[in-house]
Amino acid sequence: MATLELGSADIAVTIDPDRGADILSLVHRPTGVDVLFRTPWREHADAVCAGRTPASLDPDAVWLEHYRGGWQTLFPNAGPARSVCGAPVPFHGEASVVPWEVDSVSADAATLHVDLFSVPVRIERTVRLAGATATVEDRLLNRSGAGLDVDYVQHPAFGGEFLSGDVRIETGARRFTSDPGSTDRSAGSVFGWLHDFSEHRASIVNRDLGLAAHVAWDGERLPYAWFWQELNATATFPWYQRARVVAIEPASTTTSGPGRRSTLRLDPGADVTLTMSISLEDGMDDGRA
Repeated sequence: MATLELGSADIAVTIDPDRGADILSLVHRPTGVDVLFRTPWREHADAVCAGRTPASLDPDAVWLEHYRGGWQTLFPNAGPARSVCGAPVPFHGEASVVPWEVDSVSADAATLHVDLFSVPVRIERTVRLAGATATVEDRLLNRSGAGLDVDYVQHPAFGGEFLSGDVRIETGARRFTSDPGSTDRSAGSVFGWLHDFSEHRASIVNRDLGLAAHVAWDGERLPYAWFWQELNATATFPWYQRARVVAIEPASTTTSGPGRRSTLRLDPGADVTLTMSISLEDGMDDGRA
C-alpha cells in the first residue's frame, strides 16, 4: 500500500489513499503516542486491504474485515447497507471503501479527490497539519440536477495507550441518546449520539499522560456526534472482549436506529464545504486540559 506520510513538529499522520483516504495513525511526536485505535485484527486487515481474499461473506462483515482502526469518512451512507437516492449503498458508504486520487502532497499537507458512483458527488479533500492540529476539509460537489439527501459522518476512533489510566471525556453536548437498536447498554459498550451542543467540540483527556485530543467541527451541517465506546465488554463478533476504543464522530444524522433519516441536503449543483479538526495538547498541569 502506498501511504502518504505527513508531519509537523508536533504530530504525524499516515493516510491511505487506496482505501477511503483513511487516516491510519495520528502520532503525538513529543510522547510517541498514536491516539488512534488499531483493531485487534490489524495485520489481517492490512493483508485484505492489500488484496488477500476476505474470509467474510456478509457485506457488513467484509467492511469490518478491512477495518484497521483510525479515521474514516462515511458517505453517502453511515451504518448498515441501504438505498440512498435509489442507489444500493454498502455498509458505511462508498467513500470509505474506494480508492481516492492524490492531487498534491507536501511535508504537512495533501489534497485528494474521489468521484463517487452511487451518488453524483465529487469530494475534494485537503488534509493539513499546523502545529499539533490535523484538519480535514471536504468540499462536496453535487454534479447533477437532482437534489440529494445523504449521510456524512466523520469516524475517528481513539484507542491504544491513549486510553490507558485516568481518562475523561469532555463535550459541549447537553444530551446523549442511546441508539434505539443497541442491545448492550452497559458502561463498557455504548452506542448512540450526542446532541444539543452549546459548542460543537469534544475532548478525550488522559490525565496520567497529560495528553488530550480535542475534536472540533462544523456544527451547522453536522449537528450531532455519534458516540461509540467499547471497553473489552462485547464477548461476540467482532470484538470478543479484545478492544478498548472510544469514537466521537461528527455527523449529519442520528445513529442507525429505527426511524433514522438522512439530513444533509445537497441541492442541484450544490457546493458545500465541511471541516473537522483534531488537536493534541500535552504538558497540562496534573494532566488537566
